[in-house]
Amino acid sequence: MPFMVKKLELLRIIEYRTMRKLCDFATLREEKTIATLAKTLRPLRLIFFILVFISNSHAQETQTWSQKNIQFSGYIKYLNTSTFQDLDAMVNDNLLHNRLNLKVYLNENFTTALELRSRIFWGNSVQMIPNYADLIDFDIHDIDLSAIVVDEPALLVHSKIDRLYVDYQSEKWHITLGRQRINWGKNLAWNPNDLFNAYNFFDFDYEERPGSDALRVQYYISGNSSIESAINYTEYWDDNTLALKYNFHKFDYDFQVLVAKYYRDYTLGIGWEGAIKNVGIKGEASYFIPQESSLTNEDVFVGALSFDYYFKNGIATNLGTLFNSSGVTSQSDVDFTSLTNFNQTAKTLMPNQWSFFGQLSKAITPAINTSFSSIYAYELKGVYLMPQASYSIAQNWDFDLLAQVFYGKQNENFENVANSIFLRFRWSY
Repeated sequence: MPFMVKKLELLRIIEYRTMRKLCDFATLREEKTIATLAKTLRPLRLIFFILVFISNSHAQETQTWSQKNIQFSGYIKYLNTSTFQDLDAMVNDNLLHNRLNLKVYLNENFTTALELRSRIFWGNSVQMIPNYADLIDFDIHDIDLSAIVVDEPALLVHSKIDRLYVDYQSEKWHITLGRQRINWGKNLAWNPNDLFNAYNFFDFDYEERPGSDALRVQYYISGNSSIESAINYTEYWDDNTLALKYNFHKFDYDFQVLVAKYYRDYTLGIGWEGAIKNVGIKGEASYFIPQESSLTNEDVFVGALSFDYYFKNGIATNLGTLFNSSGVTSQSDVDFTSLTNFNQTAKTLMPNQWSFFGQLSKAITPAINTSFSSIYAYELKGVYLMPQASYSIAQNWDFDLLAQVFYGKQNENFENVANSIFLRFRWSY
């Protein structure tokens, strides 16, 4: 019984902290909204109990097996966002984010995993933006594992299963079927080789990154080389990706070469990782060839290169650049501030041709870490800055303070066009 009691106590903590945060919001003082909140917590309670039941069913058979073979973890995050251009007006938003991770090691070869992401939104954006629920519930997968649990004028609750897979592993083989993360990229900011799960660097609050509904097969030829293939599920053949990648080690560098059918393109790619003396170097490039050539369908080359170096005083640096042959060359074609919501693919990591990235990071103390990231989009004449400070309050408590600042050219003047300040608390369990 201690296993179940521990889970029930955790459930009460989750519900208490969720209720406490939300009740601070003024509109929740009304009786109707309190009822909505209760309705919100019920489906989360049901999902939680399902996970607990799966774990506890094994625990009742033998506690030892459960302790060794079942992993249950997650976190609760509270994020406050204040967005403004000047101090005449400010948009304030709140997000309460709960993640539940369940992994069961069935035996020495098979593992199953289920990860659930639930978020509660309230604030100005929910009230002011029409069809805000549709923006949140936008899903790139043809298998819909997400739902809007509550959609009210002042409150929105969204839940999504973003990992659900079965994994088999032996000495030579590694096979994974289901919703999973397939990361083929090497660079920090931009990854032209990441055909399945390209992500937006501006979306800092989704550390796990999106997954794909796919079958992935890896075969280890030796300790330094392997062959990997993957195919994702889509309703239509033209929308899916089928790829083959070969990894090998040569001249003290790790290389990968890949061929793929990427949506409606044939794709060739290469990536490498190594060092020149004490300077780390990473690069990757992909060449996209349309299956049907036309005046509007042209070959596209996307390449990224980065360098990293660690100074003796503890400062870490990362410098990178991205080139996209199909990117726009005119500033008027793209709103630079829209990059936070930009739908990235391996073919369109940035909307313009040339982009440059830089990052400095340093641990001030074992509990305090700082970083400063910047992106310059040459053709868009736009600069993005993101300073960040993180403080580890305790072993499982973290606090982050960061900002996103945009500068761009408007009316022939280079000026500040948008700002966001983020306060984030995280409790992990």
